[in-house]
Amino acid sequence: MTQQIQNLTVMDVAAICGVARSTVSYWISKKDLKAQRFGNKYMVSIDDLVIFLRSEGRPIHHDLLQRMGDTHAQTFPSFLRCWEYWKDDSRSRRCQECNVFRRQISECFTAAGSRNMNGPSDCHKCRYFVEFYEPEMAFIHQIDKPASISKGLYLWSGNKQWAELCGVDTARLVGMGVEEFIHPDSLKICISYNKRRSQGDETVPGRFLVGLSQRNRDRRQAYLAISPLKRPANTWLVVAEPVE
Repeated sequence: MTQQIQNLTVMDVAAICGVARSTVSYWISKKDLKAQRFGNKYMVSIDDLVIFLRSEGRPIHHDLLQRMGDTHAQTFPSFLRCWEYWKDDSRSRRCQECNVFRRQISECFTAAGSRNMNGPSDCHKCRYFVEFYEPEMAFIHQIDKPASISKGLYLWSGNKQWAELCGVDTARLVGMGVEEFIHPDSLKICISYNKRRSQGDETVPGRFLVGLSQRNRDRRQAYLAISPLKRPANTWLVVAEPVE
């Protein structure tokens, strides 16, 4: 088997991203794109380039995916809904009494904030969540900007910087509804964009300004850059740029 290339030159990155070599050098000089210096050359790892592209909401070129090859191949367990996962466990009886089961909510952790569900709590500690969802979202913690993963009107995960932006603990982000951190003045437009995006409307802007609300703090503004993810399926990467 041919050995996969793990590091890329500045020229490689420029060709893959369709930009000038000077643009890549600028990304590196700003420390937006991580690189290691070898002699008089900079080398960029595939991992760092993928993280950079995702954090900037830039497309990941097919050539890059080919170069990634087996180096990024991961085996994930066949998907089970939570009540299927727990069926042979002693807690399965509780599943029958849970509204997550009754309403057939596949992503159980999105109901964590509902008092009427009689269901999940401390989802980030749940063996089911850790096994089926966390591995696909682990990359989020390598992004050095406020970043989260969302689907619909719920967060699935977020890094430390995003938690600080929202004024909560990182664990609290799992299943958090957008209404808990988007200011009421911006909530309507966020809901509208989400609906249009789910319907395949390509005119929805990939970057827009919103107001963020934090507990016991004044309203803050930030630009949100949103781009689709292949895994987890049908989710979106959201990267925030706070306005000072």
